[in-house]
Amino acid sequence: MTDWLLGTLLATSGLIVLVLLLREPVRRHFGARVAYGLWLLPAARLLMPPLTETVERPVSVTGSQGLMTAQVSAEPLLLSSVAPAEPSLIEQIGGWPTILLTAWLGVAAGLFIARILAFRRERDEIMAHSEDLGWIGSIQLIQSSDVSGPVAFGIFERVIAVPANFEFLYAPHERRLALDHELAHHRSGDLIVNLFAFVLLCLQWFNPLAWIAHAAFRFDQEAACDARVLDMGKAQDRADYGRAIAKAASGRALLFASALDRRNMLHRRLKSMLTNPSSGRRTTGRLFVLAAIAVALPLTATRAIDYVDVPVPAKAKTPVAPVAPAAVATPVAAVAAVAALHPVESLQFNQEGTIHINGKTRKWRELTPEEKSQVREEIARAKAELARTRIDREEINREIREAMAEAKIDKEDLRRDLAEARDEIERAMREVDAQVVEIRRSGQDPDQIKATIRASLRSVEAIDVEAITRHAIASVDHRAIEASVAAAEASVARAQAEIERMEEKFADDEE
Repeated sequence: MTDWLLGTLLATSGLIVLVLLLREPVRRHFGARVAYGLWLLPAARLLMPPLTETVERPVSVTGSQGLMTAQVSAEPLLLSSVAPAEPSLIEQIGGWPTILLTAWLGVAAGLFIARILAFRRERDEIMAHSEDLGWIGSIQLIQSSDVSGPVAFGIFERVIAVPANFEFLYAPHERRLALDHELAHHRSGDLIVNLFAFVLLCLQWFNPLAWIAHAAFRFDQEAACDARVLDMGKAQDRADYGRAIAKAASGRALLFASALDRRNMLHRRLKSMLTNPSSGRRTTGRLFVLAAIAVALPLTATRAIDYVDVPVPAKAKTPVAPVAPAAVATPVAAVAAVAALHPVESLQFNQEGTIHINGKTRKWRELTPEEKSQVREEIARAKAELARTRIDREEINREIREAMAEAKIDKEDLRRDLAEARDEIERAMREVDAQVVEIRRSGQDPDQIKATIRASLRSVEAIDVEAITRHAIASVDHRAIEASVAAAEASVARAQAEIERMEEKFADDEE
C-alpha cells in the first residue's frame, strides 16, 4: 500500500508537470476542449491500481519428522509466541505508516468537509434571497441579489442563478449566450467533474503541484465551455459573448460551481476564444490525448510482484517411508512370468502327428509350402525367444541382498531421526520450565503445555525401530522366491522339449 501511494504521488506529479507544459501549445493548435482533455492523464493515473506480476517461487518441502505428531510440530511456534517483547506505544497503534496514513486522510477529510459546509452555506444564502424565474428542462432558473454574474451549481438539484440586474445589464443576445454557457456546464457534467477534482485535491493537500494544477484545470474547464458555446453559435456571436464575459467578471465564484465571473481569467479566456481550430484538427487532438493516456499509464504504473510458493519435493528421506522393503520381492515377479511362456501359441502339435494351423487340423504332408514355411518361422522365433530367456539366480540373489542392505541403512536413519526428535522435545521442555512466569502472564497453563509435550514424547518413544525392520525383512519370503524361480525354469524346459519334439517329428515326416 505504501509503495503504491508513493509511486502514485511521484507519477501524478510528473504527469501534472507534463500537462502544465503542454496545455498552452495544445490549446493553440487543437483548441481549448482538447487542452481540457489533457487532465485525464493525471486523473487516470491517480486511480490506476498497481500492475501485479505473479512469480512462482519454488519452495523445498522436506519430509518433516514424520514420527512427530502435529502437536509436537506446533510446539516451537507456541513457545516462540509465549513471551513477546513489550511493544512500544507507536507499535501498539500500528507503527509510523499507520500514523502518517491516518494524519494524511484526516487532513484530507477535514478539508473536504470544511469546503462542503462552506458551499452549502453560500448556496443557502443564494436560494434564500432568490426569485424563481422558471425551469429549463430539469434545471431551475433563479434570480438572486447574492450573485453578481450568472452561475451554475448543484449536482442533484441543478440551478442557474443570475444577478438581480441581469435584464438591465445584459442585452438580450448576451443573456442568451450567458445562459448557454451555464447550461453547457450542467449538460456536460462539469459540476460532477469539479467535485471529483476537489476530492483528488484533498487527497494531495500536501502537494503544491496539486493546487497549481487545480487552478489550471478550472481555467481549462471554463475555456472548454466557452469553446462549446461558440462552436454551437455563429461567427458574430464571439463579440457578444466576449462582452457578456466582461460584464460578469466580478471576481466571485462558488466552490463546486462554474461561473462566468472569474476576473483573473478574463484576459486569458478572451485570448483563448481567438483560437478556432477546424473539426479535423480537433479530432486529431483528441486522438493525441488518447494515445498519450495509453502510453503514459503503463509506463508510470506502480509495479508489484505477487510471489506464489510452489512446493517442490526435496530429495530427503522420510524416516518411515523407505522402510517398506516388501517391494524387495517385486523383481521375482518378472521371473514368474516365464512360467506362462508358450513358444508356439499359433500352432498346436498333437501325438497323432497332426498340426492345428490357421483354424485347420492337418498332417505335415498335407501342408502347403507356405504353411510349412510359417511353421518353421514360428519354431525359429520360439527358439530365439527361449535363447534370450535365461534365469540368473545370482542376479536375483544380488537384488535381494541390496534390498536388505538398504533396509539396514534406513533403520539407522530412522534411529537418528528419532534421536533428533527426542532432543527437540527435551529442549521444548526446558524452554517451558525457563519461561513459566511469562507463560502464566500470557494467560496459558505451562503444565498443560508440558503435558502435551510429554504425550508427544511418549508417541515418539513408542516407535520400535527393530520391529519395523524385522517386519520389513520378514516380508521377503525366500521360499516363495525359490518356488517362483523353479517354476520359471520348468516352464522354459518344457517349452524347449516341445520345440525339439516338433522338429524331430517334422524331420521324420519329411523323409
